[in-house]
Amino acid sequence: MKTVYWASFPDQSPHSLSELRYAAPESLLNDMTPMEYFGPMAGRCPSIISECRNTFKIASPIDLHLTFNSDFTSCNSKYQQDWEFIQQMIGTIGPERIVQLSAPTYLFYCEEPMTMTQLPAYYEETEFTNTCIGVSGTYNINSWMRPVKPTFKLKKNVTIIDIKMDDALCYYKFNCEEKVQLVRFDADDFNKNNILKNILTYKYNTKHRFVPTRLSDGYAAFMQARYNKKIIKIIKENLL
Repeated sequence: MKTVYWASFPDQSPHSLSELRYAAPESLLNDMTPMEYFGPMAGRCPSIISECRNTFKIASPIDLHLTFNSDFTSCNSKYQQDWEFIQQMIGTIGPERIVQLSAPTYLFYCEEPMTMTQLPAYYEETEFTNTCIGVSGTYNINSWMRPVKPTFKLKKNVTIIDIKMDDALCYYKFNCEEKVQLVRFDADDFNKNNILKNILTYKYNTKHRFVPTRLSDGYAAFMQARYNKKIIKIIKENLL
C-alpha cells in the first residue's frame, strides 16, 4: 500500500470559499458498483477496477450557475451569490474559454516517487460534464508540490457554467499498482513559510518568463534544496 498525504488549501482572501465546505477526495469505488456501472464483463476487469481504486473524485463544494455574454466579459448568476465571490471563484475567462476554479484547492505529497494525473470526470453524466472538457496534467508528487485546482475548457458555443453541489469537478489518479491510502494533514504551516511561494515562482525566474520550464529541471531544483525533507517534516508534524 502507498501512502499519499493530502490537505485542503483554501485561499485566504476575503471572498474565498470556506474550508468547511471542502470534501475529502473519494475513491471512485466508493461511489459506484463496478458490476452495476460497467456490466458483468467489464465490471470484473482487473485493470478497470485497479484504476478506479486509485482514482479519486473531487466534488464541488457549492452550487454555481453562471450565464455569460458572448465574449465572457460579464455574467449573471442564477443564485444570490456575491459578485466578489463569483469573481474569486472563476477568475478571468479568455477567448480560449479555459476556467480554473479558485476552489476547491488541494495539496498532495508522497514520500516515494509517484506521479499524479488530473483527469476529466469521465464517468459522470451532469450538466457540467456535458458542457466542458476537463484539462489533464501529470507531475511527480514526490519531487514537486503545488496547489491543484479543477480546470476545464468550455465547449464551443457554451456560455453557461452549471455546477451542482457534489458534482464531480475532476479526478486525481495516482499512477501506481499498489492501493493508495490517503492521509490528511493540516496545511496551515505552508502559509507561514515560503516553500510553496518558491516552488510556484521557480518557473518564472528565467530570461523568457513564458517559455515553459521543464519539469525535470524543477524536480532537480526541488531535491537539491531538500524541499522533500522540509515538506515531509511539516506534514508529519501536522497530521489530522
